[in-house]
Amino acid sequence: MKKKEVAGGIIVLFLITGISGYLLAQVYKVTKPKIEEQKRIEEEKINKEIFPDGVKFEEKCKDNISYVSVYNSDGEEIGKIFKVKTLGYGGYILLKVGVDKNFRIKGVKIIHHSETPGLGSKITSEKFLSQFEGKTIDEIYLKKDNPEGKIDAITGATISSRAVVDGIRKFLKKVKK
Repeated sequence: MKKKEVAGGIIVLFLITGISGYLLAQVYKVTKPKIEEQKRIEEEKINKEIFPDGVKFEEKCKDNISYVSVYNSDGEEIGKIFKVKTLGYGGYILLKVGVDKNFRIKGVKIIHHSETPGLGSKITSEKFLSQFEGKTIDEIYLKKDNPEGKIDAITGATISSRAVVDGIRKFLKKVKK
């Protein structure tokens, strides 16, 4: 191959990658607001599922802990929603935990997980998550780990179940202080 052919190939390759990069950036610029809006709608939907009586949801941060304050129609704060990150069997589990003013759990929703399909992934089931509703920090233990515990582990997914339970309990103890 001659130097002229190699240089021509490099120039063509450079132009193709430059144009492709520019076009990709333009697509990103156009779709970013739509993606952000969709994320906001999804967050709002999850917040509403946790606090159905919530009318206003306001993001706040105190002592390096971010949360969403939930207000009723009278403008009174009725609770908070926290994002909790805990390590499960297959990786990190990201969940939202809503608590009322008395620090009783209002609801729990799994946002993201990498648990084993068919086993650990059952942490997203309503049957498992509904066990947390109305519980205090002192009741959030697996029954098999603590006689005071009120939460049944998922059969075949004890590590995932324990990760959710321990993550919520430890985070809420930290926040309560």
